[in-house]
Parts: sequence; C-alpha cells; structure tokens
Amino acid sequence: MSYTRGFELQKLTKHSSVDLEAKSAAIAALADEIWRDHYTTIIGKSQVDYMLTKFQSAEQILTDIQKNEYTYFTAADIKNNTLIGYCGVAPKAGYLLRSKLYVHKGHRGTGVARGFLNEAIALCRCEYDYHKIRLTVNKYNDGAIAAYKKMGFDTIDSIKTDIGGGFFMDDYVMELALP
Repeated sequence: MSYTRGFELQKLTKHSSVDLEAKSAAIAALADEIWRDHYTTIIGKSQVDYMLTKFQSAEQILTDIQKNEYTYFTAADIKNNTLIGYCGVAPKAGYLLRSKLYVHKGHRGTGVARGFLNEAIALCRCEYDYHKIRLTVNKYNDGAIAAYKKMGFDTIDSIKTDIGGGFFMDDYVMELALP
C-alpha cells in the first residue's frame, strides 16, 4: 500500500485478495505479544488474558473484517517483513471509530501510528464522508494519551464499560475533528 520510514502499510477489508485467516492469525499473535508486555501493568494479567481472547483473537479479528465492517491496517518492517503494528477502524453513526491501534514497543515513535492515522483519515473522508474520528484509550495509558493529543485528538468524555467476565474498561473518549 504505502512505504514510509522503513515500514509498509497494508489495508485489509472483506474484499482483500490476501489470505485473511493467515493475516488475522498474524495480527492476533502480535496482539498477544504487545498486550502482555504493555497492558499487564495497567489492567492486570487476568483482564489481559480475557481481552485477548474476547477482542484480539484471530477468530474475532477475522469476524470483524468479514462481518462487522472493519478495515484493518497492518505495518510490516521492510527489512525483514515482520509485522510491527496494526489498526482497526469501523464506521459508526457520523464518525469513524478507531477501535484498535497497537505498535510493537521496538517501533513506537517511528511514525507507524501516524501512518495508521493518515490511512484512517483518508478512509474517513473518502469512503464515508465523515468529519471526525473517535477512539477510546485506557485512562492510565499515559503514553498513548500523549501521542493522541500530539496527533490532534481532544478528550470529549470519560466512560467505564462493562466488558463481561467481571471486567471493565475505564477509558477516555477522544476525538479528532477533520476540516
């Protein structure tokens, strides 16, 4: 799709000609690594295990792409063709939801998240004619909050969502208004 700063972005939709099952499995494997490393200290091992199974499994990712109108973007390191990040977006009533955005710790700060955002902005404007992107971010994920603010997102709400299994997501809702 596009090359920048040593990584390649790829867009995945239900109409993609790639093997979506294999791509979903690769994304889930990366999610497992990122989540265990980054989120265990924020939400604990039990909730990480639960959320990986419920929201980040290969089966759920494949379902999101094939049935739930999600578009996924992946980033691969050009040097070794290793998956280094992924982003999932979906249309909602009047805005594009940036549902997932995760980058391997060794590649944070290299422009991968900005690349994902640029792709989401293009999708938002061109395919949906929306003028805003929303996301939720854990209130204690200070690095991500700072990155989103740097990219122009504003905090518009604070929510606590029951996700089942006795777990909650305690998040800020952030929004990027597009001109």
